[in-house]
Amino acid sequence: MKLHLFGLPISPHRRLKEESSSWADAVPAGHEFRATPINSNEKGPFKQAELEELAKGVGEGFTHVVIPASRNWDSIRKRLQFDCRIHVARLRQPLRDLTWDILKGALHTIAAMDEVWLDKFRPRDLRHPLLLPPPVFATYRETAEYWRHCDAYSAEQFPAAERLLADVDQHHRRQDGQGSRSWVDARNRRYRFDPARHSRSRADRDNHKSFRFCYEIPAGFHYDMSEDGGRTFKIDIDGRSQTVTHCNVTPWGFVRQG
Repeated sequence: MKLHLFGLPISPHRRLKEESSSWADAVPAGHEFRATPINSNEKGPFKQAELEELAKGVGEGFTHVVIPASRNWDSIRKRLQFDCRIHVARLRQPLRDLTWDILKGALHTIAAMDEVWLDKFRPRDLRHPLLLPPPVFATYRETAEYWRHCDAYSAEQFPAAERLLADVDQHHRRQDGQGSRSWVDARNRRYRFDPARHSRSRADRDNHKSFRFCYEIPAGFHYDMSEDGGRTFKIDIDGRSQTVTHCNVTPWGFVRQG
């Protein structure tokens, strides 16, 4: 696990780094740790350059992010939700009074929780249901918003999320007539694993790594989506409604004509 403490204002960052002897024992043995301050002493919203820095860290594998104060969650959600784990640390002190012992305890608690989460929920291969695209894949009432429920930040929520994943498999994974099973959504659109990997994004071409639920997505990975009965269907591609028989869809919901 690579854990990134992001967004401490510069003054407490310097003080806590010194108190901790350069972040010694910030996380349990076997994990990596990085701390990136912001160039401010204010607890305001992140600037665009700071969000870019946060996303860059995720692309380097630091997919467990700890933000030590409540900031503009909506901007972070739009950019990184479901790619990585994002914890807003609930600290008992204002940042100006924060001690290393309290911060270290919070970091270790988060790391311990995410060790369990990784074991239960992180995809192990490209056929995992959490890689299906939330903006496109239509769920049933029984499986609604399963991505959000599996992005759980309380151990008490884990059992219900595990049961929900089992429901996703029951309702959406079906034989495809080719000797294997693939995913079918509530609109009867089938998502087949496509080994061709020709749907390369700009980030792929720039050799930037991409993650989904802390799982590294191979460059060019996508689903081949078609209507399960072979009929045409309408879907938005580049902002325009188009009628197609099949198309390519990435785990983020980017659609291109196949």
